[in-house]
Amino acid sequence: MKIHEHGAGERAVVLLHGIPGSSAVWREVAADLARDHRVLVPDLLGFGESRRPASIGELWADAQAVALAEALRAAGVARAVVAGHDFGGPVALALADAEPGRRVVAGLCLAATNAFPDTPIPLPIRAVTWPLVGAVAGRALFSRPSLAMMLSRGASVPLEGAGHLGDGAQVRATATIFGHALRELGARYASAERVLRELDVPVLVAWGERDPFFPLAQGERTAAAARDGRLVVYERARHFLPAERPRRLAADLRRLALDCLP
Repeated sequence: MKIHEHGAGERAVVLLHGIPGSSAVWREVAADLARDHRVLVPDLLGFGESRRPASIGELWADAQAVALAEALRAAGVARAVVAGHDFGGPVALALADAEPGRRVVAGLCLAATNAFPDTPIPLPIRAVTWPLVGAVAGRALFSRPSLAMMLSRGASVPLEGAGHLGDGAQVRATATIFGHALRELGARYASAERVLRELDVPVLVAWGERDPFFPLAQGERTAAAARDGRLVVYERARHFLPAERPRRLAADLRRLALDCLP
């Protein structure tokens, strides 16, 4: 797993991207935090400059967490605040659940993500789960044009499509993760909810007021499920918070790091 490093300092912050995305989506947040923190921004497997496995067994959150833990160990990171946006959220929770990653996570930020096995799936995305037509629906919904439309709908600012969508292999990785997440929601997210409820570190839950994919009620539920959860709502923001509110998100992460990494 490729990790991009910025800045230096005693406090480390790890930033995990969602899908569609890559480490590039954290560019502005990382630059802000790097003024006084060591910032590590991985490309998850299948994305950016990391290797490109095709199977869900290597792309799902638990496998990503194993690779991430090894990469952080190699980088000499003993403790860090870990932030996960979108699919980065389940990866962060999986990291906090498995050794040696468990010892790394001093504090957690979950931004516009899902941690529950019973989250409602809206139409038309729900069509992916239907027998017979699901495969056809998946090819249409997770094609490059459809993902580009998702980016446009999910942000209150223009997004750099290339940085989020990537090449053909990255689009296929996005489609694979999306498809399995939707069709196997209960099995894929049961552990995420368990870890969220068991965590004994501070959990900052960051949410866009106008998120079209995960409504604010989902953020409220996420914060309430954590033992030490706190919700911050970004007014008029939608889903892609690292691009929409980089300064605000960096400031909130800086405060979390000060609390968790004295």
